[in-house]
Amino acid sequence: MNEKEEWKPDDELIKWAKQHFAQMSVGGVWMPEASGLTYVKQSENVWVLKSMINTPEVQINHLRMVTLMNSVNINVLDEEAQVLPPPENEEQAWAQELHMKREIAQGWADKDGTLLVDMELADLYPSYIEDKEMLLENGDTTNIEIWGYIATNPNTNETITIDPDDYHLLMGDEYFMRIKADDSFILTALSREQMIEHIDGGGEVVSLGSKLEDYVLGLPIKMKVPPWMWGTTCKVDNILSEEQMTLDQFPSEEE
Repeated sequence: MNEKEEWKPDDELIKWAKQHFAQMSVGGVWMPEASGLTYVKQSENVWVLKSMINTPEVQINHLRMVTLMNSVNINVLDEEAQVLPPPENEEQAWAQELHMKREIAQGWADKDGTLLVDMELADLYPSYIEDKEMLLENGDTTNIEIWGYIATNPNTNETITIDPDDYHLLMGDEYFMRIKADDSFILTALSREQMIEHIDGGGEVVSLGSKLEDYVLGLPIKMKVPPWMWGTTCKVDNILSEEQMTLDQFPSEEE
């Protein structure tokens, strides 16, 4: 018990905590690495313990987190926390953490209170936003591609950009591992087993690099590919009916 009572954060940790908690938006989730704890930001000065694994070590971790948060004038509510049984292995721990993250994501909302899950997320595909320069630890810089899912709030008609990782939590692999090509095709990543079945059935496949510059079902496609789709092999679904396709879209016999 003395360890729990005597632990205090040092000045450097308090400085980090002030910046860390201030930068997170309301509704944001904090799962300190290897702590067994999940917190949600309820307001600028209040965090809620959403869940904790039922072990003495995790209880100590929570007491330390409360001490750290209190040191930067943050109150922690923990009366209604979900107490989870200890995972039996690393795989179960990962699955447990993912389930908790996805459960919390279902409650994410726009500033007017409209839930993200009510914004027809199944109809969204990743959009390239911009290149952004990033400073590396050695002092060099590199460019990274910024992508997002642009959703429309049905109650305000305003658009918001959802971070790809957040969209993944909300929708899972089925919707995350796909892109739309030129408003003509949907390319969906396949597992090895799915690939074999699809090819054996005569289906079209396309392998993706960092960009797609090729003919897909006879139509020329040129586009960037989001990083999480690099190196995947995808099935091709045509979203244009033959009636919608113009003569100009069909390749000539010479091509």
